[in-house]
Amino acid sequence: MEKILNDNLLVSRRFHFYETIAPKVQNVINESIIFNYLRENSAMSRAKISKDLKISAPTVSKIINNLIRNNYVNETEKAESSGGKRATKLVFNKDIGYTIGIDLSKKRIILAQTDFQTNIINKDTGFKIIHTDENILDKIIEEIKLFIKKHDISVQKKSGNRKIIVIGVGVPANVDLRSGKIISAPLFKNWLNLDLKSRLEKVFNIPVYVENIVNLSAIGENNFGNGQKINNLVFLEISNGIGAGIIIDGNLYRGSASSAGEIGFTVTKYEDLHFKYNIKGKLEKEISIENIENKVLKDIKNGQKTKISSYLKDDFSDIDINMICEAAYAGDDYAKSVMNKVAEGISIAVINLILILNPKLIVIGGQISTVPHVNELIIKPLKKNVKNIIPFDIPDIKVSMLEENAGVLGASFMASDLVLANKFPYRIVSSS
Repeated sequence: MEKILNDNLLVSRRFHFYETIAPKVQNVINESIIFNYLRENSAMSRAKISKDLKISAPTVSKIINNLIRNNYVNETEKAESSGGKRATKLVFNKDIGYTIGIDLSKKRIILAQTDFQTNIINKDTGFKIIHTDENILDKIIEEIKLFIKKHDISVQKKSGNRKIIVIGVGVPANVDLRSGKIISAPLFKNWLNLDLKSRLEKVFNIPVYVENIVNLSAIGENNFGNGQKINNLVFLEISNGIGAGIIIDGNLYRGSASSAGEIGFTVTKYEDLHFKYNIKGKLEKEISIENIENKVLKDIKNGQKTKISSYLKDDFSDIDINMICEAAYAGDDYAKSVMNKVAEGISIAVINLILILNPKLIVIGGQISTVPHVNELIIKPLKKNVKNIIPFDIPDIKVSMLEENAGVLGASFMASDLVLANKFPYRIVSSS
């Protein structure tokens, strides 16, 4: 049995019984275990909970009745029985309130309203994010207010309606989870001046949790995407930046300075040791979406002949990665060479991650996961390169099935999980 630390999502510590525990403490432990077991499993009866957890039937019944009174658990239809009275099924009440998940890493802010099982109820895309904007925090606050008003939700309970209980925010930066302060933002220096957590908590008067968006995407994929029921996985985000969210033994791994997974700073050859970091890392300079587009634009302006030119307007201002992929898939030699370099760069990142972490699954996410013909242009050559280099069984490599929702789902899940962990801090953790 383990206790969930309120300031470190999915990281637990062991609880040792060296002496008899006072009845009040024992009741808190039992209540937490029962609630979390019910939340993590399908509908079940009191008798099954008692049998599975080896907690006496009277204790289970007393705790369940209290959870029902406090709106954490609902009774539902009768369970099938081989004879005698049919038992009532119990389910976690996903409608105890709302969570708002926010992704600040895309071109525009994304907000999602979810229930406490992280089902998306409403989702909007808001203002264009300019990371040098000194008024961005005020714009974030106004966008949340507009979202709340538009969907007729509230941070206060009124007329029997459910209220927002917590907000989760994903940022393109490394975060001290306890304080919510941004401690490192390689791509966006202005983020260091944002005190998101305290400002949002002051305005909305509810808990706010802030986390690196790639970590949240990993959490989202681990709970709702291709990574479900997989305890060791890496989510590799490739957009305008490159980063990895790492799940080890079911726990999010941040590293000693919350900067684990900054794979964009990988060097690929000896001469790269003379590369001087300037906003982006070496690998990001080569294969981030923004840099790919800029390189192709520069080459075309310098006279490069390519089918991509036929997709562009006279000023070339609308070039994007999708055009490059379409041209490559159509057989354009230049576009194919560009995408081959991208696949090779991703291969280097993936090979290093596999050799160091030995995960069961690598999920490729971010903007690269949504480009046309991603399997033919990226995933197939990636798997071939990995197989050629790795001398042992390689993990599955899959494209994210959540696409742009990975971040907001992870943000909502993190926020709701931490809120519930404050009330129910103990749970049984599988050793698998």
